[in-house]
Amino acid sequence: MAAYVLGILDEDEVDAFENHLAQCRRCALDLRDFAVLPDLLDEADANGMLRANAGERPDGRSVRAMLDTVTEDRARRRRNTLLLSAAAAVLLIVLTAVTTVGLSSPQGDNNALVPTTTTPTVPGPSAVAKNAPDGSGTVTRTDPTTGVWARLNATPEPWGTSVTLEVKGTRTPVRCELVAKAKTGETLVVGSWLAGTSTADSEPLELNSSVGLRWHEIAEFQVRTPNTPTPLVRLPTD
Repeated sequence: MAAYVLGILDEDEVDAFENHLAQCRRCALDLRDFAVLPDLLDEADANGMLRANAGERPDGRSVRAMLDTVTEDRARRRRNTLLLSAAAAVLLIVLTAVTTVGLSSPQGDNNALVPTTTTPTVPGPSAVAKNAPDGSGTVTRTDPTTGVWARLNATPEPWGTSVTLEVKGTRTPVRCELVAKAKTGETLVVGSWLAGTSTADSEPLELNSSVGLRWHEIAEFQVRTPNTPTPLVRLPTD
């Protein structure tokens, strides 16, 4: 019992004693009384009460040397216990932090491990449709009266808006023009061309041009013939 309390048993002896202790109530009660022994010995040794009267044993071993060995062994065990306790505390903190991050963080690199349901994304209105200041996008219209079809693609530029126009459906050779109607009432000619020179313009004619207005300043584009009040097709920006 005393050797166990002093911590001088080897590992196998400790295991054997603790297995016995688990089944012997008397020894368990005795251990409680012996538990104060190490502190009492440390106090007595610190005050010189043990070493001053420590003589030689009959087998020739010095009691003082034995006390030194026990003291050193117990100090080493205490240091090891403290180091193990500190390491366990650090490990517990790390595991707790990792668990907390894993539970609170959004799905990231672990997406491959967690099955997810993909929801189809419905595309929202383009910047052109939302009338953004520097919008870009495509507007397509067919006039039900004239039958003229047009597709206009706008791209914002530092100096205004670049425009690509595709148009077809004019039935007779005629000079056409693309105009931009500003929200202030101003009308700017973006470009002009000769239409209807091929077989009813079966393939769209593509034109590239530009206008010195921002998209949000334009109310609509029109494909028209000069001096004709009714356009062939209107391409509103709203």
